Amino acid sequence: MNTLTKLATALPALALLSACATTAPIAPTTPTETMPDSAYDRMAPAPYTCTDDSQILAKQSINKQQATITATVPQLGWDQQNVILNGGVEGDTASYVNDSNPDIIYAWHMKEDQGILAMKWANGKEYQVNCQIGR
Repeated sequence: MNTLTKLATALPALALLSACATTAPIAPTTPTETMPDSAYDRMAPAPYTCTDDSQILAKQSINKQQATITATVPQLGWDQQNVILNGGVEGDTASYVNDSNPDIIYAWHMKEDQGILAMKWANGKEYQVNCQIGR
């Protein structure tokens, strides 16, 4: 009886110790310094006003290989249309294209405080507008 009482008393303590005994976490083996292609900083996108009264919010990824725009283009019936484009920077000009849709190709080009939004549809129709940072 004495052994059974000791075991019953020690059982909760053993359960508590085994619950607390865990393996130490292992550090990831992949480097965390590299940023994924689509990583964006937390800064607000740059606002562009265009010659046709369109409004564009444009933002480049941290590594400059991708840009995202939110475009309001009244002539096309767009209201805050989001487009993600791939490309990069060469010198002081950034050029991005999205040709994933077989019906339309989007292009966004930036240099200093100027931007150009261009689209070309599969039927040959084209639309282009010049933009400038600021409202």
